[in-house]
Amino acid sequence: MNKSFVRSLTVSAAIALGCAIIAGYQLLGTSRDYENYIFYFSYLLQSDNGLDLAYRFEPGFSLFVYLFGLVTSSPQAIYGLIVWVIVFLKYLSIPPARGYWLAILVFSFYFFSRYFVLFEMTVLRAACAFSLAFFVFARRENEEVELSAVLLLALATAFHYSAVVFLLVYFAKNLTRSRVVILAVACFGAITISKNYMLSVLPEFFSVFETYDGVGQATLVPIPYLVDLIYFLLMLGLWSRSDAAMKYCALGVAIGAAFHFSLVEHSVLASRFRELLSMFFLVYVVRASISASPLVRCTSLVYALTTGLMNMYLVFVHDPLLS
Repeated sequence: MNKSFVRSLTVSAAIALGCAIIAGYQLLGTSRDYENYIFYFSYLLQSDNGLDLAYRFEPGFSLFVYLFGLVTSSPQAIYGLIVWVIVFLKYLSIPPARGYWLAILVFSFYFFSRYFVLFEMTVLRAACAFSLAFFVFARRENEEVELSAVLLLALATAFHYSAVVFLLVYFAKNLTRSRVVILAVACFGAITISKNYMLSVLPEFFSVFETYDGVGQATLVPIPYLVDLIYFLLMLGLWSRSDAAMKYCALGVAIGAAFHFSLVEHSVLASRFRELLSMFFLVYVVRASISASPLVRCTSLVYALTTGLMNMYLVFVHDPLLS
């Protein structure tokens, strides 16, 4: 077996284990959703048929929980096992070649400062979809459609319905800077026209949408998101130095902006799509950290450091996600 691959497996497994223990037992503090997940895991474990999918959570996530329930009867351990798998998947996605340790260092700082508390510690279902999409896009080398990638993104949708947007990004072709902008504007228009109808219909088919009541106006441009938008402009500016994965990231970020601004009066939906599609920033930073261009590497490091520190302040001090 290739030594680089063995190294990648070992590093990914070890870091994922630490994350699983921290998140599974909420060692940094208890997140707002943790008790809901623990209750749900207990609910499935105690169900008569052992696989009761009649709950507001997506069926893929319920099946995932059921399978881990065959291994352990501890809800906390199930939470930890899920985190182990999704963190392992993220680290395994990092190319085990040139610049591996720099990529690991940059990825780890950005992931733990911006994403770990928000996703693995808090919104576990979205974290599962996030990791599957990350695995697909972080490893993408061209515009060819691969069946395995499509199946993984479809699986991500079974963990969190909003992940269907990843498929829209994946199937895009012939990407250019202007095409990215045009697709984002078209997406903004389509959502603006159809959102009221869709929000009235979707809860009838997917009970999870009943929690997205649209009450409350989202902030038009939160300061952390302003930093993201500035970095998006840099993505477009560095287009000629970007690889295929980075170009798809630019499209994903642009689509995320379309969702945010078209759903600004629906604060929950706006934030959920913005957070989920921020996955493309993480992929971009990882790919940029191993780029042959010093300018691309430098800008990604500055961005990761800036937004990482800012988000640490937000989740631990300004509006703590853990108690």
